[in-house]
Amino acid sequence: MNESFSPTSPELQQSVLDATALRALFTDLKSCAEVLAVIPKVGSGAVKLTEISLSDAYHCLMNRSIRGLQIRYLYQEEEWWDTLIPHKQGFRIVRIKQEFP
Repeated sequence: MNESFSPTSPELQQSVLDATALRALFTDLKSCAEVLAVIPKVGSGAVKLTEISLSDAYHCLMNRSIRGLQIRYLYQEEEWWDTLIPHKQGFRIVRIKQEFP
């Protein structure tokens, strides 16, 4: 093993958003980021094989018709993955900054 190799964990943030904050997030993504993929989770362990639009993703979350979704996007030349899951207090978000070697 290479002694100089020092794996680091990616930057991770977690929070719960209310409906107003969720709408603001989607507005910001639409206007300030380059969305790479929107991948819905339709059931336990099941990811839908096709991507959906940002607008459809927002409506599916608000209607709670999907179990969750992941939005992959570029913001200020860095790649981020947001996972959003409906939660009893709103919508849980887990945001991870991707750092590919």
